[in-house]
Amino acid sequence: MEFAADERYVKVLGRTLYRDDIRYLGYSCSSVEFTFTGTKAEAVLWTNSPQLEDNLKAWVAVFVEEEETPSKRFALENEMGTYLLYEGTQSKATKLRIVKYSEAAFGKVGIHKLIIDSELQPEPASHKSRRLEFIGDSITCGYGNEGIWNVDTFNTTQENPWEAYAVRTARKLAADYQLVCWSGIGIISDWTDQDIPNREILMPDLYLDTDRSTDLVLGNVEPERWDNSRYQPDCIIVNLGTNDNSYTKGIPDRVEDFEKNYYEFIKLVRIQNPVATVLCTLGAMGQELCDAILRQVERLVEEGDQKLYYMSFDLQDVKDGIGSDWNPSKRTHEKMAGKLEARIREIMDWKV
Repeated sequence: MEFAADERYVKVLGRTLYRDDIRYLGYSCSSVEFTFTGTKAEAVLWTNSPQLEDNLKAWVAVFVEEEETPSKRFALENEMGTYLLYEGTQSKATKLRIVKYSEAAFGKVGIHKLIIDSELQPEPASHKSRRLEFIGDSITCGYGNEGIWNVDTFNTTQENPWEAYAVRTARKLAADYQLVCWSGIGIISDWTDQDIPNREILMPDLYLDTDRSTDLVLGNVEPERWDNSRYQPDCIIVNLGTNDNSYTKGIPDRVEDFEKNYYEFIKLVRIQNPVATVLCTLGAMGQELCDAILRQVERLVEEGDQKLYYMSFDLQDVKDGIGSDWNPSKRTHEKMAGKLEARIREIMDWKV
C-alpha cells in the first residue's frame, strides 16, 4: 500500500508545508509518526541536497516504537530516492517516526509517499496532552553539538536536535513539540563580525510564516502564513539574544534598540498565542543581554501579561566540552534541559 504523509495517516510535528500530497520537513526535528501492520516500510524522499555542499546535506532519522536512539540515521544524497525505514521478521503493529535532523537553513526533505507491505490502513500516532513550542537559534537547532570546538567545523552530520535541550525537555515532560529555529538568527541582528547589524533573516519576520525557507526553495515567492490554530502550545520557550549580542556589544543605544524590538516580538508571540504561557530564556553562550530581556519581561508583566516568565540558563562550562563554533555540547544541552524542565514544571504546575 502506498499513502501520502497526510494527517489522516500520520501524526505531524513541526511547521510543515503540505503541497500536492507532499509533506515538506524543514525545521529541526519536524517529523511524521504512524503505526502500520506489516513487516516492511519504505519512504520515497525528495531533497535539495545535491545543490548543496557535502557538509550541508539533509539528514533524517528513523525511530521504531519508543526508541530513544534512532534505528537509522542517514543523509539524503540524491534528489529523489526510496529508503528502507523498517523491516521485521513477522507481521505486527509497529510504530515508526521519521525525524528531520538537519536544520531549516540547509537541506530540505519532502516525503512524496510512504510504502508498506500491507493493505491495512496505517494510523497516525496519538498526540500528547502537553504541547511546547521553542523559538530559538543555533542552540535550539543542536548546531555542532556532536562536534568539537577548534577541531570540527560545522556540518549537518554533527547536528543533533533530538539531543539538544529543546526536544530533550519535551521528552522529559512527555510533551509534543514544535521548533521554530534558525542558526545565527536574532531579533535586531543575526550573528555578525562587523560593526553593522546583519538583518539577512530575523526572527520577528520568520515567525509569522509556516516555513519561509522551504517555500522559497520550492519557488513560492509568497510564503505560506502560519495558522496558529494548527498547533496551540501550552508553553512557548523563547531563547534568543545570543546573536544580537554580537552586534550590541554592550553599547547602550544598541541594547536599547534590542530591548524595544524584543518587547515588540514578545507582544507578537502573545497576539499569535493568546492563552499560552511564555517563558523567555537566555544565557548558555553568553549572559550579556539577560538583564535586558528580564527588564522587558517585567515591563510586559506590569502591563498585564500574567502568563509571562523569565529564566536564565547557566553559562556553558569548558569541562562539559564545547561543540563546533563554540556552541553547546550534548552534555551542556542535557544540563540545560534539566534546568528548563524544572522551571516549566514550576510555572505550569506539571507535577508528573
